[in-house]
Amino acid sequence: MTTLILIGGKSQRMGRDKATIERPDGVRQIDWLARLAQLIGGEVFLSMRDDSAPPIDLPVVADQVAGGGPLAALAAIHAKKPDSPVLVISCDLFLLDETTLAHLFAHRDPTRHATCFANRIDGRAEPLCTIYEVSGISKAAEALGRGDHCARHFLEALNPLVLALPHAEALDNANTPQELAECFAKLQHGVTTKVVHVLYFAKLRESRGLDEERVETIACTPAGLYEELRFLHRLPLEIGSLRAARNGDFCEWDELISDGDEIVFIPPVAGG
Repeated sequence: MTTLILIGGKSQRMGRDKATIERPDGVRQIDWLARLAQLIGGEVFLSMRDDSAPPIDLPVVADQVAGGGPLAALAAIHAKKPDSPVLVISCDLFLLDETTLAHLFAHRDPTRHATCFANRIDGRAEPLCTIYEVSGISKAAEALGRGDHCARHFLEALNPLVLALPHAEALDNANTPQELAECFAKLQHGVTTKVVHVLYFAKLRESRGLDEERVETIACTPAGLYEELRFLHRLPLEIGSLRAARNGDFCEWDELISDGDEIVFIPPVAGG
């Protein structure tokens, strides 16, 4: 088995290199992922989009198709290791743990093109913590040639074995500082299910089609809650354009929420 850690993203929304972010325990994210990969055994590679210096002493596989995203990484590692199945791990999975990877390997079906997990919110296949068998990953270059750069569409077309996550939060990713704060809150305070009362205003109310609802969530912060709702309901506004309030008072996005809280997401005033 070969492991490929994807660190080729530009991290524009995060504003810094996600691979070198220190986790709450002081370990850099790339070191944490490399440690998990080495527990599995086999060779570990980094996927990078250019020839810049890697953040850790591991061999690098550079993308062969500029702008091809994860599929370019799949095609590149297959060209280098054509006879090996590949575990692909995205660098922004701050909650990935040994238990989750062990579950993936224990239930792997080598007769399928791929084995992966279902997204905890929409149930669709998650491409960036997946074992791609040779029969599956060999199709990546063909997909790129057709101009299909969507990793999820590619994985779903392989008809993979899709598993339920042993830890629901394990594949929650972090692309923004607010999402990172949510991941760190889960690491530091644990994950519990809570029910909160959510109020919508203006454009969010129009998009959601209702004024308020009770929501069951494992989010620790207003940011985590909003990203869950935005993903599930395709809400149109990015978190950066909103303010949040908790129990009648404006709050920071990384403030901890509790069972029974009232949370309000406040869009900008039209014309303001």
